[in-house]
Amino acid sequence: MQQYGIDGNINDWLNDILTKRTMKVIVEGETSEAVPVDSGVPQGAVLGPLAFLCHINDLPECVKSSVRLFADDCVVYRPIKSRQDHLDLQSDLIALKKWAETWGMRFNAKKCYVMSINNHSTNYYQLDKHNYSSTSPRKGVTLSEDIKFNKHISKITNKASSTLGFLKRNLKHCPTSCRNTAYLSLVRSALEYSSILWDPHL
Repeated sequence: MQQYGIDGNINDWLNDILTKRTMKVIVEGETSEAVPVDSGVPQGAVLGPLAFLCHINDLPECVKSSVRLFADDCVVYRPIKSRQDHLDLQSDLIALKKWAETWGMRFNAKKCYVMSINNHSTNYYQLDKHNYSSTSPRKGVTLSEDIKFNKHISKITNKASSTLGFLKRNLKHCPTSCRNTAYLSLVRSALEYSSILWDPHL
């Protein structure tokens, strides 16, 4: 925080919030012993997101590739036109691992993946002893290698049609308001997820 020009009483106050914290677990009225919490920010705290952003703000400086940060998500990307480009990207992944170790953080290996666009790459990358090859995201928007949304639209319309059929069969005797709520929450919400990216041109 001092590197951002925050010192004096405000820095002391932030230090008090983030240090010497403990945590207990309560199950069916029984309370565990308090254990120290030596990392992270308090969940639900107003200053939590801001403190986290200050903590990771220097991440882009440790790599040569382009970086985009959003909340706790990190995207590292670069054009791969040669073997050297591939090696440079792998070096950046190693630098990211070192950065995480320096600042007491870690990347969730299960949520990491490599996506190649307009490039049928067979390159493998490694982050924290996990190997990654080119694949599509498992959640969210399905984006093909040619940056088109056809697969995504097909997937969500098939799912919405299936869900709609289920609702029609099981809610046909329910009040209109109940069917309307089920449609909005289970069908329409799925169709409209991230639609700002591909609608109306597709």
